Amino acid sequence: MDNIESCLDIIRAENIPGDLIETGVCRGGAVIFMEGYLKTYGMTDRKVFAADSFEGLPLGKNEDEGIDFSKNKYPVLAISLERVKETFARYGLLEENVVFLKGWFKDSLPVAPVEKLALLRMDGDLYESTMDALTNLYDKVVPGGVVIIDDYLTFEVCKKAVDEFREDRGINDPIIQIDPMSAYWRKS
Repeated sequence: MDNIESCLDIIRAENIPGDLIETGVCRGGAVIFMEGYLKTYGMTDRKVFAADSFEGLPLGKNEDEGIDFSKNKYPVLAISLERVKETFARYGLLEENVVFLKGWFKDSLPVAPVEKLALLRMDGDLYESTMDALTNLYDKVVPGGVVIIDDYLTFEVCKKAVDEFREDRGINDPIIQIDPMSAYWRKS
């Protein structure tokens, strides 16, 4: 959360335009924090998008073959949309600017009503989920915006997706380690 706060501080201080999104919200902690930050600083002209299947992770295929974080094996990762909304409401943060994007990323992100992003936070664990987020959202991140990868140093398939995407796109912005699991970069 310290990293999210420092990234939001930069976005606020430099007046970087755009909305905020997390792909893979689980219980909603990070997006709730983002909405709380916006509310605290009166940044009411931005949306916070919460993208998740709200049914757990898809079964691994292709690069994710053999990885099973599905609802059947890990029900703790399948937090319902209703439960996440209840948590937002408990903190008084279930506002109109919070937009929930329910569905698998391959289906929900290509049609998401996202125009410009100041912050893209990905927590999809898998290659496919990470690549879906990058393919559909990276071009919407504005210069100076922040890309956070929660699982970059945790799951090799996530790191592979990020590294391949960056190489294919010629992205040379330095990746900065946040903690033993996560990393981020600012888009030049």
